[in-house]
Amino acid sequence: MNDPATWDLLVLVLVLIANRTIVRSMKPAALFWTFQGGLVALAAWFAWHGVAGLQGYGVVRWIVPGLLVFHIVQNVVVRQGGQKL
Repeated sequence: MNDPATWDLLVLVLVLIANRTIVRSMKPAALFWTFQGGLVALAAWFAWHGVAGLQGYGVVRWIVPGLLVFHIVQNVVVRQGGQKL
């Protein structure tokens, strides 16, 4: 488990699982926006550094942050009473 690629992918998977399960039930606004801020920070991290072990694939550097930004927008839309995208 000392491989950085394993940790990057594990963090990404755990965040996506949390986004799918926990975010929908976050009632306090501060908690919701803190999680969304964390997603923004993680998207920026992956855009800047890429996914460890996959730096040779430039498309990964943009798809992963794009996926996280999509989830941020979807969370905000659902929170405001809209339908899931």
